[in-house]
Amino acid sequence: MSIYESPWILLTAAAILLVAAGIVCQIRPGWKRWPYIVPLLIGALAFGLDWLVKTDAEQIRTILNNCRTSAVEGRIDQLGLCIADTYMDPVHRSKDSLLNAAESILQNACLERVLERGLNLQIEGDRAASRVRYRVHLNPQRSRYAVGGSLLFVSLEFEFFRQPNGRWLIQQILLESVNDHPMSWREI
Repeated sequence: MSIYESPWILLTAAAILLVAAGIVCQIRPGWKRWPYIVPLLIGALAFGLDWLVKTDAEQIRTILNNCRTSAVEGRIDQLGLCIADTYMDPVHRSKDSLLNAAESILQNACLERVLERGLNLQIEGDRAASRVRYRVHLNPQRSRYAVGGSLLFVSLEFEFFRQPNGRWLIQQILLESVNDHPMSWREI
């Protein structure tokens, strides 16, 4: 973990320096409160770096969250912003083919909520892979897929590629399982 991924490293250093500043203020009362400035600056730096710098992992998690939100809201146009123009999987040979299939599936699914239940992310250079397990709540009255129950556990495998502009986009999505039963896009 680096200082860019979480503010806790710098906040811990600031806490240690705060204790040291308290000791310095007791030993040297003439310095007044000046020793407290360094821990405060480091604390502010921690939150500033966390807010300003988005690591690759944070960017990919943001994409996954945007996709999840877009799916629940049925906003295929927003979903399309997360997918590379060069998208291809064994069933969907293009981005448009995937988006058309997603629109059909989402209209019939009537999603109420989608919650992430597990994420495994590996980043190597300009490529990343992620296996995500979602808990999907369907509307039991309106969903065509709710015949077997309104709660599904869906596992997906994502492949990401960093674009020349530095932005990460989804290159491929593979359906691995539904309710722990192996399944692929062809079976939907």
